[in-house]
Amino acid sequence: MTLDLLDVTAKSDSTPTAIDKQTFVNLNQLKEDSLSVPKYATMEDNFFLLDGSFEPFPDNPASIDMGYWSNSMSNSSGLFTANPTLTISFTANHSSAGITLTFLDDYPLKVKVTWYTLANVVISDKTFVPDSLYYFCDNSIQNFGKIVIEFVQTAPYRYIKLTAIDYGIFMDFAYNEVTDASINEEVNPVSSEISINTADFSLHSDNGDFDLTNLQGMYQLFQQSQKVHIKQVFDTETKQMGTFYLETWKSSDAYNATFTAQDAVGQMDKTNFKLGQIYVDETAENIISAIMASAGVTDYTVENDLKSVTLSGWIPICTHRAALQHVAFALGAIVDDSRGNTIRIYKGTQSYSRVITSSRKFDGGETTLLSYVSDVNLTAHNYILNASSEQISTGTYATGTYEIQFDAAVSDLSATGATITESHPNYAIITVSAAGTVTLTGKKYSDNSSVYNYGVETLPSGATRNAVSCTDATLISLSNVAEIAQSLWNYYQLRYQTSVEIMLEDELPGEKLAMQRANGSAYTMESIEKMAIDLTGGFTAQLTTIGNGTNITSADYLNERYVGEELGVM
Repeated sequence: MTLDLLDVTAKSDSTPTAIDKQTFVNLNQLKEDSLSVPKYATMEDNFFLLDGSFEPFPDNPASIDMGYWSNSMSNSSGLFTANPTLTISFTANHSSAGITLTFLDDYPLKVKVTWYTLANVVISDKTFVPDSLYYFCDNSIQNFGKIVIEFVQTAPYRYIKLTAIDYGIFMDFAYNEVTDASINEEVNPVSSEISINTADFSLHSDNGDFDLTNLQGMYQLFQQSQKVHIKQVFDTETKQMGTFYLETWKSSDAYNATFTAQDAVGQMDKTNFKLGQIYVDETAENIISAIMASAGVTDYTVENDLKSVTLSGWIPICTHRAALQHVAFALGAIVDDSRGNTIRIYKGTQSYSRVITSSRKFDGGETTLLSYVSDVNLTAHNYILNASSEQISTGTYATGTYEIQFDAAVSDLSATGATITESHPNYAIITVSAAGTVTLTGKKYSDNSSVYNYGVETLPSGATRNAVSCTDATLISLSNVAEIAQSLWNYYQLRYQTSVEIMLEDELPGEKLAMQRANGSAYTMESIEKMAIDLTGGFTAQLTTIGNGTNITSADYLNERYVGEELGVM
């Protein structure tokens, strides 16, 4: 398990500068999390090996990832006429256990690092002797506002080449230091909500790093949203189990601590998307891009077939997670980031590619028959701009700047008693120069909605009519209501919910699989909705699956949709 003990805001707040640098260098690349620079052939002494591992130096290096390269080359003693120096400035105070430097190809032999306050007062300086391309400069500093990195000595005739600066340390915990670890993964196949994956783990440190009262201890540098990379190591294989962000931590003593964490979707649930608007045939790709940009999420993918789908409707002010759910529900798509940090938005498959035989199942599983659903009533929304203006809000305000949020989308906004500095369909920012009454006037959008019903005319024997209704999916319009209503109805026909513990291999939530019945006579088609994974108790998982109970009687159907199955869009 790897714990990123980093200041989670320092990199984005940093401004790196250097005088001694190559002309092609873009120092902002040092702010990226995953810069990838190949080994390039240069004329450095005893450096360019003719073993095929080096690439020719690019003709236009300014257009690609290069990181920081000094313009100066060291002499025969590895010294410089003037030491290359990187200065990193910040706009706010930061704290970290030190800095981690990632070098390219070769590492310097001596580096001096000086930490300053925002007022440019020296806090600490320390000289380090790197011994690897990935080197941690260990020096716990609170409330620094500037860092100067001076490269003092290298091997003979070398440039300084740096690809990353991380403000803190990546701490790896061995298997015997992780006393307990579990992961809960969940997928909603129709995105009536977007689930949050969580991780719970306990760590042991022989060094007593978990003393809450120790002002120099590890705890003082923990921050909410600290990254945690969880992996499961086997004899010949390492499985990546996901990237999470710390939520809570506590210790019973100086040697043991327990933590809770959640995934990137959980991070999106902490901030609001205010830039929703009235959409008319807008592509899903554009709407998702706006949500993710507002949330600061760059690591996501959208299935190509979904990008060009057009949606109409409205997204009110809500969390970024809820905004994304509006889009996914209207697309009939799945949202998931299990086993990684990439939020994937994709259409579920009708087929299955995994098989769970009875030999991988533990005793004690059970199947529950869910309630029969005969009808789905889905509201289609149609937003029309009113012809006349009306009062949106009024109140008495002191001098200052205010944000006013609306309960309906608004256009053609005007104000008395204040100046509108920003105007959006969902909110406005006003500046009040003199205390008094402020009135906002504008045109509201009215929702001329209708309800679409998809269901059965004739009920099965013994069944009673049971309808499920959805009224607040505001990106459901007349153009997609029929398709989504039918998909929902198909999903609710999957009434057999099974809970069973298995020996885990590579199964993921959202996948379909063929599960062998306990007597070994047949298989059923199942879709995984939940997985509770025990990483320290034998790599087992408690699965919750959903299916229609139909037998798959031939292994020839594996990897294909079973003929005659009526499954919804999952």
